[in-house]
Amino acid sequence: MKKQGIFLSLMTLVLLFALAACGQKEESKKAEEKTKTVDTVKGKVEIPANPKRILVDGYLGSAVALGVKPVGATTQDLKNIHLKGKVDGVADISDERSAEKVASLKPDLIISAVDDEKVLDVYRKIAPTIVYPFGVFKDSQEEITTLAGILNKEEEGKAFLKKFDQRMEAARKKVKTVIKEGETVSILGAFRNDVYVYGNGIYRGGQALYEQLQLQPPKEVADTILNGKSGLEQISYEVLPKYAGDYIFVDEANGGTFDKSNSIWKSLKAVKKNQVHDLDITYFWPFDPIAIANQAEKYVEILTELSQK
Repeated sequence: MKKQGIFLSLMTLVLLFALAACGQKEESKKAEEKTKTVDTVKGKVEIPANPKRILVDGYLGSAVALGVKPVGATTQDLKNIHLKGKVDGVADISDERSAEKVASLKPDLIISAVDDEKVLDVYRKIAPTIVYPFGVFKDSQEEITTLAGILNKEEEGKAFLKKFDQRMEAARKKVKTVIKEGETVSILGAFRNDVYVYGNGIYRGGQALYEQLQLQPPKEVADTILNGKSGLEQISYEVLPKYAGDYIFVDEANGGTFDKSNSIWKSLKAVKKNQVHDLDITYFWPFDPIAIANQAEKYVEILTELSQK
């Protein structure tokens, strides 16, 4: 009996040591899971595994799409007409990115589209900072998928993209009944005395027009601007006919106007057929996935009206 008691005591001690070891492993595992490493254009960045207080600079729309309410965002992002009623309670850090305001919000993760080292130096002193510069994502699908992975919102990302893709498929089918085969569309902008042509990047609804609706630009735009790093090109009136599509969308909200009396302007096919439309900047300047879906559908509405002229 005595030997049996000793044996039981030893077994109890062994079991206790085993349980303690398992507990330590679990604690160690939990500690390891508190952070994760993310690859960015700025290299590897260690961030919280489950960030709770996220501040965004340029990615407010994507955060909203994923069901995330950031603690702060810039004034410009908060004014986004496509996010009206969806960002109440998100603090305004101003377009100057107030360091004091950002710090007071105590973010545990900052996601920035701004690639300005002065701004990033401030951000990095406050919280782990991930940088995805403006235009780095080829389309809304890539943007949502990437950010969903970082924020542990994969299911929310899939749900958003399912609806997004359904809307875009419907818009593409509708626009095909409007735009004839071989017809092209252009986005032109006036800034002071300069003329700009925009591609499929973040400017003036370019992603919506060319990536989501899959409409065709003039050959010159396709050859020189589409998929280019800048996403736009400054041109002269003399070469404008090469960049002008059968349908033209115009932005005159950035301190410039087109010379409507210019003989080259008046000679454009779209101008002659009255198939030119002035863009509403509040609607077409934002470039987040929520905005892009809305812009694509709006483009279809406008093109339908223009095609009937």
